[in-house]
Amino acid sequence: MSKKVLLTYFESGMGHITAIQSIADSLQKYDGLQLINSYVMHEGNNKKMLDYEKFIIKNTKMTNSLKGYGNMCFHILSLFGLKFFRLLHKTTFRGATNGVLEYFEKVAPDIIVSTHYFMTYCGLEYKKLHPATQVVTYNPDNNVHMWWDNRKDGVFFVNNDLAYEQALKRHFDRKNLFLVPCTTRKCILDSSCDKQYYRRKFGLPEDKFTVIVADGAYAKAKADVVAEYLLDTDRQLSLIFVAGKNKKLYDKYAAIKQNLPDNITLTVLPFTPNIHEYYSASDVFVCKGGPNAVLDSVYMHTPVLIDYYAHPIEKATINYFVDTLGCGEAIFNPLKIRQKIESWIDNPSLLDKYTINTFRIDKTDNGADKIASYIVNC
Repeated sequence: MSKKVLLTYFESGMGHITAIQSIADSLQKYDGLQLINSYVMHEGNNKKMLDYEKFIIKNTKMTNSLKGYGNMCFHILSLFGLKFFRLLHKTTFRGATNGVLEYFEKVAPDIIVSTHYFMTYCGLEYKKLHPATQVVTYNPDNNVHMWWDNRKDGVFFVNNDLAYEQALKRHFDRKNLFLVPCTTRKCILDSSCDKQYYRRKFGLPEDKFTVIVADGAYAKAKADVVAEYLLDTDRQLSLIFVAGKNKKLYDKYAAIKQNLPDNITLTVLPFTPNIHEYYSASDVFVCKGGPNAVLDSVYMHTPVLIDYYAHPIEKATINYFVDTLGCGEAIFNPLKIRQKIESWIDNPSLLDKYTINTFRIDKTDNGADKIASYIVNC
């Protein structure tokens, strides 16, 4: 009888979704599995479940748009700890929790795969009722924060040494804690063409220094102000502005595009599933410290310039990709960002050391394959 594997998709930015997609891609290589890809909070049109996801999305946007809000939230919740998190989801958010558990009962999975702390919590609550169920979590962040459930009957995968040590300090069971490389989606693995190919594919200038600016799915951090500064440069520049799901910013830059000096080429994008190909077309990616966006850029061998971090998760991204791996820089002042970009336009070879360091992560050494192998054999 085939294993029934429930892959839980949860939106809190797009990083948790791209991570679960990478595991789904790897599981597709195996026969004898019944894979269920589910945006769980949208199953059954349960208002409590939908409201909970909207609450998480709203707070994700607020951490990006209100300076200090994310650090404040993490600090307050760290004072109360994991027990308070569990209590909160048994009381204030019990409607959402119960809705997820009812959905799990309906599906009756053998294995629940999670990349978000709420899905992991619900999975472990379900396992209390159905002990044979396996709960497999991959943490796509570069650290382990206090909301991840550390109960010993769940399996927990992390993607770097620091996160592994943090998990041990947060009392995860060493027997159920595994270190794997970062996960890679099939679309990333299949994208192997060079910069000039993608510039031709998207009609971008082939001979202009190209910068892509983005702030995740919601474009709520510094993308807007950084782009405004870059558009004031007197250098030859091709600028790709990714508005994501932010229609207001998309309309703003679509209008700006109609009246630009000759030295600037502006491309404005909405939410774009194949955005990694635009990363590859660019000389540098300017973004906030979202771990999966930065990872995708590094996979495509484009250096990063991180302009903002919202909370400890994104600070850990800077620590890992900038300070440890040396795949770019972190600069938080928009004027200094433009000055740095202009120095790279004047002397592109200054980026070479960062480009070389992007090869320190091998996208073919895919953590998703290792997680899939565990799922198949557990």
